[in-house]
Amino acid sequence: QEELGGAPEEVFEQFERVPIASASLAQVHVATLKGTGERVAVKVQHRGLRETAVGDVEAVSFVVRVLSTIFPSMPMWWVADELAPMLPIELNFDNERRNGDRCREMFQEDDRVVIPKFYPNLSTKRVLTMTFEEGLSSADAEGITGLGVSPERTAALISEVFCSQMFLHRFVHCDPHPSNLLVRRHPSGGGSPQLVLLDHGLYRELDPDFVLEYSRLWKALVFGDVQAIRRQCQVFGAGDMYPLLASMIMARPWNDILDRQALTGQSEGEEDK
Repeated sequence: QEELGGAPEEVFEQFERVPIASASLAQVHVATLKGTGERVAVKVQHRGLRETAVGDVEAVSFVVRVLSTIFPSMPMWWVADELAPMLPIELNFDNERRNGDRCREMFQEDDRVVIPKFYPNLSTKRVLTMTFEEGLSSADAEGITGLGVSPERTAALISEVFCSQMFLHRFVHCDPHPSNLLVRRHPSGGGSPQLVLLDHGLYRELDPDFVLEYSRLWKALVFGDVQAIRRQCQVFGAGDMYPLLASMIMARPWNDILDRQALTGQSEGEEDK
């Protein structure tokens, strides 16, 4: 009522009071537009969140700085430095709408990727109205298989989309958990997947130099080139902890990464070439 100037039943033809999803910042309701009857999703920010967010950030900042003082070998100050500027951005749904529009432009030539369209006249800083998009959680392998879609092709598509964001567009969706990545069968059929990207509240612009160094790290990881892995991890400040960073990125034990070198037989000199 505060944001759109009327009760939900006045603004929309129909409005389901019980949300279909709820998270830390907002909840999502299904509604129907007046006139067209189009089904939409209405994301509504939790009441009072803007007012309490400042105190939350200050509390987290205090705790992590105390921990960083007690355990200097494991500094946690970066948590507060990341959180403080990002939370206000996420709480302004105008930013989410702009990010979503930009992401849609990035993939406008790829009909395998769907970004909901927004309705600016029914959206504000705390309410975001968009097209309702069907799909299954990307973690629902059984359900995806039941659609006649290959989970392996789905995983490949997700990887391709985010590699495109990182290495081509340098504009990356920062909250890609399974509920924000919906999967459905592509309209063309044939078992091809179609990916729906939701929740565009937080993106990160990547520096060109970072992307170049990160791509070099991935090349080293793929080929199991230990010397190159060590060098690139040191570029990112990992020091002697490069096996840990490599394992975190690959989600594999360090020994499995070493086995790649044995399989490829690629040396440091070959990597430089």
